Amino acid sequence: MKKVITGLICGLMLFISCPAALAYNPISLIINGNTINMDVQPQIIDGRVMVPARFVAEGLGATVQWDAAQNAVIITSGNTTQSVAPPASTTTPTVPTGNEITVKDDSGNALYTVKINKVTAMSERNEYSDKKPAQVVDVNYTYKNIASPEDIYIFDSYFKVFDKNGNVGYTYPNTPAMYPQKVPAGATCTADMIFGLDNKSDNLKISFYKNIFDSNSYQIFTIPIN
Repeated sequence: MKKVITGLICGLMLFISCPAALAYNPISLIINGNTINMDVQPQIIDGRVMVPARFVAEGLGATVQWDAAQNAVIITSGNTTQSVAPPASTTTPTVPTGNEITVKDDSGNALYTVKINKVTAMSERNEYSDKKPAQVVDVNYTYKNIASPEDIYIFDSYFKVFDKNGNVGYTYPNTPAMYPQKVPAGATCTADMIFGLDNKSDNLKISFYKNIFDSNSYQIFTIPIN
């Protein structure tokens, strides 16, 4: 049985009564009594908890596939023994100029830009987190909606970070100074995202994903850590 969820879907939405109470604790996903490990943290947006669909589906024995032709997330349940691979990206990652990239549509028209402004090491540690990173970094970034007909909303699920040894970082529940917001055409948003690293590093490698359901990175940044 296939369930096709059309549009750009960041995750499953659950209503919560007091989102502020979750702000200082990482959100866990428990399916049938088992805690699911996620490399993408759930997001609290407009009073709803948004969980990436892949982790929920795979936790229930289903597979997830992004279908660009239908602009849809396809969740397949049943006797599936392996995950459906997402379509391969036709874009070769390159080093951006001035830490900024321009994302274009299939016709080459600019939709929006993403710029990494700076990466700063943080001394703050969250006493409620069970993670013990060797280093915590704040990534300050800006995105501008140039001509996208849909509001642009870029958050930490669009990125992966790597320490000096190539180990992938993870979202860390410190308090960012600025949060990402949805922006219409002509508008700009500057925000922070916070990651933990297992190895203290001088530089941070950041992969940006145009499509969060595609495992192929769209662009790669290498930024010094201040």
